[in-house]
Amino acid sequence: MTTVYYTFCEQLPQTEYRREVSLLPDSMQERISKYRRWQDAHAYLYGRLLLKEGMRQLGYTNALDTIKRTKYGKPYFVDSSFAFNISHSGEYIVCVISTDEQEHLGIDIEKIKPIVIEDFSGIFSSKEKKEIDNYDKFYTCWTRKEAIVKADGRGFHVPLDSIDTTSLLVRLDTDEYHICKIDIDNGYMVNIASLNKLETVHKVHFLPKMNAIEHLEMLCLT
Repeated sequence: MTTVYYTFCEQLPQTEYRREVSLLPDSMQERISKYRRWQDAHAYLYGRLLLKEGMRQLGYTNALDTIKRTKYGKPYFVDSSFAFNISHSGEYIVCVISTDEQEHLGIDIEKIKPIVIEDFSGIFSSKEKKEIDNYDKFYTCWTRKEAIVKADGRGFHVPLDSIDTTSLLVRLDTDEYHICKIDIDNGYMVNIASLNKLETVHKVHFLPKMNAIEHLEMLCLT
């Protein structure tokens, strides 16, 4: 089963914010203290709370302080039967958790906003450049690429122009990644990349203060 948990990045009252931060491991509290903008600090906090709540709902008891990182910085749980990944942009934070033996899993969300497409030509393959003629196609390719490099784990150590995302099955070195688009807001683009094809994805929307679920929706993918 694969589930995408998401919420708004709403600023919490200071008392509540401090209480939620105090529940994080010391290393995460130290990291969050370095953010200067409340938006960045809250996005980091919400991402870990989404992960924590998602794990609770799925019956996992792994503590956040047992998270390890690869040499490239990708977080993971040792001896865990699930994979996860977190992303944020604009007003949204998303966290994907999969129990489908996904060794590599990545998600990316981007707020769709006006940009000069030509300024990013260096990150796209020649085939992508021919197809990108509007913002929707730009952000489709962009989020697919980010999801793939996050799933791969090497991040931007992988040349982005070497990844062609013009189809839903994308090759990176010897691996082939399946792409899955998730709709949560018309003003955002969200894509998931996974080695195993996702047949079903659940979406869980949390209210900003993390104490209630607004709705649960299941997507049957073909």
